[in-house]
Amino acid sequence: MRLPNCLAFVTAASFVLGWATACQVNTEPRGEAVNQPAAKAGTNANLTAAPPAADTPPAGSLATPAEAYRTAYAARQRKDVEGLKRMLSKDALDFFTTVAEADKKTVEEVLKQMTERPQAPTADTRNEKITGDRATLEYLDENGKWKTMDFVKEGGDWKLTLPKAERPVAGG
Repeated sequence: MRLPNCLAFVTAASFVLGWATACQVNTEPRGEAVNQPAAKAGTNANLTAAPPAADTPPAGSLATPAEAYRTAYAARQRKDVEGLKRMLSKDALDFFTTVAEADKKTVEEVLKQMTERPQAPTADTRNEKITGDRATLEYLDENGKWKTMDFVKEGGDWKLTLPKAERPVAGG
């Protein structure tokens, strides 16, 4: 049985994971080319890096909600499921655990599926608002529309969390 708010959160989370709707991100400094030449067949450049250890912090910053979003966007683009798990608040992880159990899957399988969904071509954000240990910002979805994402500060880091039910939907 699916939870009523599952689709809403999965859509919001897909940015990170489309996350939010689960991402292509240019991790190069601005002004550098986005497209890199393809590696030649048979070179080590074609090898996939080993996933980070579970206790390794995500590559990138969690110092602000916008930086946490960009870090999660990049993790999603790399299909780094363990990195994405570290970007989620305790409440969000609990939610994904419930969804996974209802679908007879693991949390990792659910997050992996989210990384396969389309996402915005950039990690642009706007209208970051911080109130104590909670924050929101707007991000572009895969259709070029602005959506709102919620964050909570846990252990000194900003993490993606479940949206507040009373929060209105962001305008485009």
